[in-house]
Amino acid sequence: MGIFMLQAQELTWRNPLSEKVIQGRSKEVLESDGFARLPLALKESVREPVWNLGNQSAGVYIDFKTAAEEITVKYQVKGALNMPHMPSTGVSGLDLYAKDPQDNAWKWAHGGYSFKDTITYTFKNVGSHPSYQYRLYLPMYNKVEWMEIGTSSAEPISFLKSEGKPIVVYGTSIAQGACATRPGLGWTNILGRNFEQEVINLAFSGNGRLEQPILDLINKVDASVYILDCIPNLGLTKDRDAAKLKALIEHAVEFLRKDHPNTPIIMADHSSSEVPGVLNGKPNDNFKESSRIGRETIEGLKKKGVKNLYWLSSEDIGLDIDNTVDYAHPNDIGMEKIAKAYRELLRKVLR
Repeated sequence: MGIFMLQAQELTWRNPLSEKVIQGRSKEVLESDGFARLPLALKESVREPVWNLGNQSAGVYIDFKTAAEEITVKYQVKGALNMPHMPSTGVSGLDLYAKDPQDNAWKWAHGGYSFKDTITYTFKNVGSHPSYQYRLYLPMYNKVEWMEIGTSSAEPISFLKSEGKPIVVYGTSIAQGACATRPGLGWTNILGRNFEQEVINLAFSGNGRLEQPILDLINKVDASVYILDCIPNLGLTKDRDAAKLKALIEHAVEFLRKDHPNTPIIMADHSSSEVPGVLNGKPNDNFKESSRIGRETIEGLKKKGVKNLYWLSSEDIGLDIDNTVDYAHPNDIGMEKIAKAYRELLRKVLR
C-alpha cells in the first residue's frame, strides 16, 4: 500500500464546494458552477475570453477553524500550471494564512507541494490552534476542477463565512493576480486581510473593459464599495478614442448609481503610468493618457453632483522600477504597494 493511500485512510476529507463555503465571488455563482467566479447563466452573455477567465479561481478563498497540526489539500486544475512570467505557485498553487484572535495578526504557513496530475499541498507542523481563523486561497490563474481538504479524523474542520457588505473589485490582469508568486500576495487578497468583509474579485486578464454583462453582475451585489480598476485594459486605440473612453466610464458610474446612489465608487490610474526611470517611453505615454482621461472624467462627474466618487493616483501607489515583472504587471513588492494604497483610501472611504 502506497504512502499516499495510507495517508488518505488516516484523514477525513471535506469538499468545500458541496458545503457551500466558497468566498470571494458573487452570490449569483452557485455550487453547480464549480469554483468559478461567473455563474453559468452568464455564459452566453459574455465574450469567450471573459467566460474562460471567469472560470479561474482568482480571489476565491475558504475560511475555517481546526485544531489539526497538519492540513492537506488535494485538487486538480484544467489549464497550464504556469506562465512565462508567473510561476506555478501563483498560477496554480494555494496559500494558507491564519489569523490569531488575540492580536488580530495574520500568520502564514508554507506548504510542501507536488504539481502532478493531482496537485497536493501539505501544511505540516503548523501547531494546534483551534481558535485561529484559517484562510485558504485558491489558484489565481487556473480553473479548479475539484478540491478536498484533509485533516485527521480527531481534528475536524469547521467552516466559516464572512458577514457584511463585500468589497467588489472589477479589474484587469493586475487585479486578477499577475504576477504574484503565490495567491496570498495578489493585491486583492492582501487587501482582504486588512478588512473584515469579503472581497469579491471580478478581474479578467486583458478583459477589464467595463462591459455591460459584468456591470450587471456587479450591480446585483449590495457592496460596501465598488472598485473599478480597469484603466490598464482601456488604453487608447483606433477603435477607442478619448471620447469613447470617457463615455465608458460615465456609463459605468451612472449605471451603478441608479441602484446604489450612495455606495462609494473608486477608480484608479494605471499603476505603472508614472513609474520614474523606465526607458520605454511609448507604452508609458499610453498609460498616462488613458489615466488622465479617466481622472478628468471622474472629476467631471463629481462637478455634476455625483457623490462618493474617488480616484487613486499612480503617485499614491508609488511603484518604482523594481516593482514590476514586465512593463505593467507588479511583482510581490508592487502588489503590496497597490494593496497599501487602496487600504489607506478605503479606511477613509469606509469610515
